[in-house]
Amino acid sequence: MRRVNFLAAFLLAATASSGQALQPAQADETEALPPSVLERQPTEWPASQPGAWRDWKAEDQPPPELAALVQQVVAASGAGDLPRALEVLFVLLEAAPDYPSALHQAGIIYFRLRRYGDAAVALERYLAVVPGRVVDTRALGHCYYTLGDYEKALAHYALVLAQRPESVEALRGKGLAEMRLGQTSAALTTLARVLKLDPRHANAQTWIAQILFDEERAPEALKAAQRGRDLDPFEPRAWFLLSQIHYDLGQNEEGDGARKRFDELSLIAQELRAAEARLLYDPRQPAVYAELVALNRRAGNGVRARHWMVRWIQTAPQDVDLRLQALDLALWMGDDPGAAACAEALWTLAGDSLAVWQRLARYHAGRRDRIKQVAAEEQVARLKAQR
Repeated sequence: MRRVNFLAAFLLAATASSGQALQPAQADETEALPPSVLERQPTEWPASQPGAWRDWKAEDQPPPELAALVQQVVAASGAGDLPRALEVLFVLLEAAPDYPSALHQAGIIYFRLRRYGDAAVALERYLAVVPGRVVDTRALGHCYYTLGDYEKALAHYALVLAQRPESVEALRGKGLAEMRLGQTSAALTTLARVLKLDPRHANAQTWIAQILFDEERAPEALKAAQRGRDLDPFEPRAWFLLSQIHYDLGQNEEGDGARKRFDELSLIAQELRAAEARLLYDPRQPAVYAELVALNRRAGNGVRARHWMVRWIQTAPQDVDLRLQALDLALWMGDDPGAAACAEALWTLAGDSLAVWQRLARYHAGRRDRIKQVAAEEQVARLKAQR
């Protein structure tokens, strides 16, 4: 049987939050969080004996008595069921106080649930148990930043970067913390380093534009903001910044156009954020997936629409109606390979669905695939004859 590095499996969850834009907050966000999770706090976890995990290594297998619980956490996290994963982690940490992998994963789940104070508690405790694993706690810097403690965030990012100098997201966090603390020259240097490592990092590019604009360097800011918009044309803040710069330069027509696009995307972004938050607490909501796909299509963001369509299909892989929607989405995007994959899946799942065979006949006719078109039409004729 293949052996699993369970800390590595846990740490995969950290990548899901790495691309989130850091935003200041006054308190933890807990909208719609299930009461069973709200009523419990990481301060409830029992403490281990000093040095209990002194010999623990990241690559270690879990103790045999914990393996089943660890597997449940990995499975729940992978399915997007964060409350269930957190529930099992409480059981695990009560059975094995301060088990490092569990502390770390609890911190990441709290972060994804937007409970930044609780995430900080869990990750700080992880570091207290295994102080040499600072590199695993980039999200702790994000917590401090989001809670408005920029000095603490900056100090923590420095610790992470001491172990991993090319951590793009730690560098981004460092640059934003420097900006918030008024260290604009350092922030520009740090964010430029982010772009050197990842030239397509839209968030870093747009923050560079913001700093340049704040320093009254509007012509430079305009070029930087246009680059940020081009890297992520669906980010509302980039359009708002562009409108401000255009107005500052007396380019009112361009400013009006950018502001109009900002207004459109901002409304959609609010709806997207609310829908995504609902899925954090219950990933089995078809109506929410449908809303996310529709909202992203409304924005023109085919990549994100496809992301949510894939997530939706994962909850009901045999649903032919979903596969039909996926085919239509791929065609709307001009994604020929994706459309072909959807059609292939439909061919397997169609069964005696007249609507599916009719859609496949039209699809293959459009592709001028005469062989498959005729085969699909034969299925249509057979099903009609049986009626």
